[in-house]
Amino acid sequence: MTGLLTAQIALAVATHAMAARGGSWVGRAIWIGMITDVVAVSAMVAITGGSNGPLVFLYTVGALAAGILLSSRAGFRFIALSTIAIVTMDVMTHTHTFGKTTFFPGGLAAVAALWIIGGAGTMFSIYNERELKRQNAELATIRQVTLDIEDSLTLEEIFTDLCRGVVEGFRFDAAALLLWDGDMMRVAASQGTTGSSDMRIDLRGRIANALRMKDALVTSRKEATSDGALIPLLGPRGYLAIPIAEDGLLIVTRDGRKGRPGTLRENEVEALDRLAHHARLAIANARLHAHMSEMAITDPLTGLANHGEMQARLAFECGRLQRYATLRAAGHHLSVILLDIDHFKKFNDRFGHQAGDAVLKGVAAALKGAVRSFDIAARYGGEEFAVILPETTEEAAREIAERIRRSVSMYPFASEDGKSVRVTVSVGIATAPENGSTPAALIKQADASLYHSKEEGRNRVTHALDTERPVARILTMDATRRRRAQGEARARAGARRAPARSSHPRRRTPPV
Repeated sequence: MTGLLTAQIALAVATHAMAARGGSWVGRAIWIGMITDVVAVSAMVAITGGSNGPLVFLYTVGALAAGILLSSRAGFRFIALSTIAIVTMDVMTHTHTFGKTTFFPGGLAAVAALWIIGGAGTMFSIYNERELKRQNAELATIRQVTLDIEDSLTLEEIFTDLCRGVVEGFRFDAAALLLWDGDMMRVAASQGTTGSSDMRIDLRGRIANALRMKDALVTSRKEATSDGALIPLLGPRGYLAIPIAEDGLLIVTRDGRKGRPGTLRENEVEALDRLAHHARLAIANARLHAHMSEMAITDPLTGLANHGEMQARLAFECGRLQRYATLRAAGHHLSVILLDIDHFKKFNDRFGHQAGDAVLKGVAAALKGAVRSFDIAARYGGEEFAVILPETTEEAAREIAERIRRSVSMYPFASEDGKSVRVTVSVGIATAPENGSTPAALIKQADASLYHSKEEGRNRVTHALDTERPVARILTMDATRRRRAQGEARARAGARRAPARSSHPRRRTPPV
């Protein structure tokens, strides 16, 4: 007995040492240790009296604990091994009656306890393992979809990745993301739906209330059919609606085909709610990024493109025109319009800067209404504006410039006292390639044409081809005029500083 116990302890220590070293021998070492433990304990139970001995109870309790604590597969193996050991030691310790092996009640009770209690524990382990795998799969899906939508900086990409990730990761039949568009909702993205994208849906009742209350809503097939609002998009199927943003709604559905359950489980609702939280953050970041990007290229007062954006777009259009020239593709033109508000400084001095800001906004509004959708209207600086006209010839540029001039002159400006104020603009045009092919050349020619319009009386349109004087002469005359004005200003300032003449005649000192 002592030798058997010593050998068992030595073998157990050796197998545990092998398991601690790791590697491919870990599983084998553990099973070798378990088998030796069972054999040794079975032998000790047999020596001390078999199934009627004092150790069988401890052996059964230990086997039950091992079967419950082990995984499902290992638990079943251990219970089967323990059953074989109990039967073997019971046969070894009892005699045969009438040529048959007598199985005593103690061994039968031990085997029954093993399979009833240990089997229940093993089934519980199976359920826990499946639940753990499901939760891990859901967390992996949430993580992957979150990474996809966080990598996107546009709302369209976020909406598309979200719908695709929900359908593929959670095994739904269809998903759609809806955004408020006036009194109705517009389909911003969809995956697996029957309706087309950009369709408009009139949502009322429970769904609208859920969206306002920011609560998830599970709707059965019967309720969805009676409502009928989402049938054109999802068909007659139940769905789950989750608010995804301040003005958005994520809707998923599953109809139970393809071997999948049609009902939505509570854990799926919780998982989608967690995913919706990450989606809200991604949507807020995308909208903030879009807002900051728009602010970086937009003039805050007028809402037009700012000077930097205008220069970038003009450089792009000039580069495109030069590529056409390299390919010898004739018939491509680019026109640039510069316009300046006439007597804007006097208007500011008379009515104040707030009225001047209102005029700038009004001119910008008139400019937006007069140009085409693909033209680029910008605030060049101060009271000057610029318009880039891609693929526009000289004649077409003249028509657009004249339309802008008339639109501004007819715009209803009003002063602080409510009186109508008339505002006019002077316009200059340059066209590539006739007047140059670089941004600097086009701006220079359009600016010279603008000054020519001012010289000719303002409130008129001048193309660079209209002026009889070369641009260099115009610029020279402008510089001369500025120097003359500066000289006159200095003369007036000197006259103000000179002492006033006395009305009394000077007394002449007589010579000595």
